[in-house]
Amino acid sequence: MVGAKDKVIVLSNDVVPSLGMPVAAPGLRAFGLAEGLRANGVKVKTVVTRGFTDRQWLRFGRSVPHPTASHAEIVSARQLARYLESNAPAVAVLINSNQVDHLKPIKGVRYVLDFFAPKMLETLYQHGEGYPKEELAALRRRKIRAIELADAFIVNGKKKLPYFLAWMLQADRDVRHLPLEVVNMCAPLHFSERVAGESVRFAVAGYLQSWSTLGSWVEVLERQLEHPQMSLDLLLPWHWGGGVGRSHESRADLDRLEQHGSVTTHGSMTFSEFQSFLSKVDVSIDLFQHNLEREYAMVTRSIVSLACGVPIIHPPFTEVSPMIAEYDAGWLVDPPDTAALEKVISRILDAPDLVRQKKENARALAAEVLDPGVALKPLLRIMEGW
Repeated sequence: MVGAKDKVIVLSNDVVPSLGMPVAAPGLRAFGLAEGLRANGVKVKTVVTRGFTDRQWLRFGRSVPHPTASHAEIVSARQLARYLESNAPAVAVLINSNQVDHLKPIKGVRYVLDFFAPKMLETLYQHGEGYPKEELAALRRRKIRAIELADAFIVNGKKKLPYFLAWMLQADRDVRHLPLEVVNMCAPLHFSERVAGESVRFAVAGYLQSWSTLGSWVEVLERQLEHPQMSLDLLLPWHWGGGVGRSHESRADLDRLEQHGSVTTHGSMTFSEFQSFLSKVDVSIDLFQHNLEREYAMVTRSIVSLACGVPIIHPPFTEVSPMIAEYDAGWLVDPPDTAALEKVISRILDAPDLVRQKKENARALAAEVLDPGVALKPLLRIMEGW
């Protein structure tokens, strides 16, 4: 019988913050799960495959060893099954299906499959109008194999429940008798106080993705930058995984923004640096054009903004939107509605008390929903039932 106090191994799809490198959504997902379990008294190890760490660390040169961390281990992908065998009994959390080709049923190991992101939709929108038939077919096979392997399932957001239930049925799993819980994206809280009397500080921050384009709202933001009380921090690096670059359709808009005198641009940061930076911002802007992937996305940069107590201007159609609405922790604006966005930004600039109230609401949302120790309770319920 495996209980909540037994060992959990989180198999990460990317580098995690404790390794001292910039991180993206998959690494933050693994980090949040591990932090939440640890906060509830569970012994946790995070395993990162060596390919991820080596690839990102190469920019420092091969002669410099990458950092290590007490709660994270670097393991070759081909050794993952052996690692789990040597650490049984344990619960292994598999994020999406990325590592499933290196895994197998192991005595004493229970697998929890984390339906973290709608990967099929990411892949579909990653190639413009082209249809990546072979890539989708390979991903479909891998996803079904992961579902066949798993003993329980967690879902990053309740909107995706029907989407992933359909996948489970494709793998001939009896969904009536399988543990399935929603475990929302979470991040450690990091609040800071801003000095009164400064201009209203906006930020657009997070990795650009090939399946997410900004849209016409950028022109509204550009016009509002002429307001004497407005400043903008821009941090939009390309993700090291590739697939986007100077050809990204939002690049021309971003190049124009970067030239404005009220804009400060930033390069990649470690997660601790990013939280420190973000927590001193007044309002985060996270807007993008609608597509099916974005509709099912638990947008990580928005979660991190809220975990830093920063209210967000956000679309009304994502997994994060209902949270913002329930707590009044920001402003929901349809990205093509440029008149509505202009009105929202003008009101923010003219009503500092409104921003302060939204910040308090964002902090309440962070404490009650996004704090890892709270968000991981549903996974504990699964484990306590074994």
